[in-house]
Amino acid sequence: MRQQWSFSTAGEILFGRNTVRQLGRIVTQLGGQRVLIVTDQQLIAAGLLDGVRRSLAEANLEFQVFDGGEPEPRVEAAQACIEAARAAGPEVIVGLGGGSNVDLAKAAAIVLRWGGQPADYFGENKVPGPILPLVAVSTTAGTGSEVSPVAILTDVERNLKVGISSNYLRPRVALYDPLLTVSCPPKVTADSGIDALTHAIEAYTCIDYHALPVDPDQPVAYSGKFPLADALAERAIQLIGANLRQAVCQGRSVAAREAMHLGALLSGMAFSNAGTAAVHALQYLIGTLTHTSHGLGNGLLLPYVMEYNLPACPQAFADVARWLGEEVEGLSVWEAAEQSVEAVQRLKADIGIPRNLRDIGISEEQVPGIARAAFGIERLIRNNPRPLSVQALEGILRRAL
Repeated sequence: MRQQWSFSTAGEILFGRNTVRQLGRIVTQLGGQRVLIVTDQQLIAAGLLDGVRRSLAEANLEFQVFDGGEPEPRVEAAQACIEAARAAGPEVIVGLGGGSNVDLAKAAAIVLRWGGQPADYFGENKVPGPILPLVAVSTTAGTGSEVSPVAILTDVERNLKVGISSNYLRPRVALYDPLLTVSCPPKVTADSGIDALTHAIEAYTCIDYHALPVDPDQPVAYSGKFPLADALAERAIQLIGANLRQAVCQGRSVAAREAMHLGALLSGMAFSNAGTAAVHALQYLIGTLTHTSHGLGNGLLLPYVMEYNLPACPQAFADVARWLGEEVEGLSVWEAAEQSVEAVQRLKADIGIPRNLRDIGISEEQVPGIARAAFGIERLIRNNPRPLSVQALEGILRRAL
């Protein structure tokens, strides 16, 4: 039985409107003169690079731009980013965008500091020490990569997602400027927002840290449910439940965008310590097979995994229902817990997340293979509150079909 829990996050977090104006000062304080900005062409076209450039220029810093970021980035994209970084010789790397661009920046910051290739670091705790100083500038309210210890890449040859997990990957500074999210398209807003909700719900309902089935003295990427993560997840669920619909449908609402950005930050801090579970284990395979976004896959699967997990922690799901705005007064704990599943299904429908796996091209014939592969992702499977088997995962998938 584990007797302790621990909490880590980015070295510093700056949150608020126009915070991007402080980027030059932040980089200077990190001791950098040469900067590589990791972003993508869509964000450049949307004008989101302009404020970053301006702040760095005002601080008299040299900078170059890698614009090869892509959704669900491939290992090849990471290698291209690393080559660009080697040519630029930066002292600080800035990841500008959602989780995909930040994950590319993390990969470059590892290899520039420690050499080798991204594959050398796949798995848990294989990064030997601090990486090149990294500043993450968030332009979506979703993944939480700005405060997390993980970078996820797509291995096209093996047709699967691969991860690097180490507390050394947490950025030195995470910068959240809600104004950078106002131009985020409705679909990206929906996918990233439901992703943040999934993180918060999985963090709040995962296995208790006392019961995590590993050697209590062994370091782990995710430590299970504990009080500080619970508090962060609670507020995240409240904020996202109250604001995601408006952020999708009225994207110019700065108040809704700001609330979602804060919700995503709190969710990221919660899950990057407590962890995620079966939703993510299944999504990694489904996302690779369907080429759909990480957030969309998580949101689609979330209520079906919640339904499976209800017997393990009904009170926790009753809490989720209440935080999502459900009227649960007078209901039994079990009835309230069931309301959490329905609340997520309604939210999915309202923001355009597909209801079923068939809607994104998954067939019955693929179910056994997905279940077997997902069961092998131990760091996520062991974190689920209700024990899992390949057969149980198949059952969840068939419910979701």
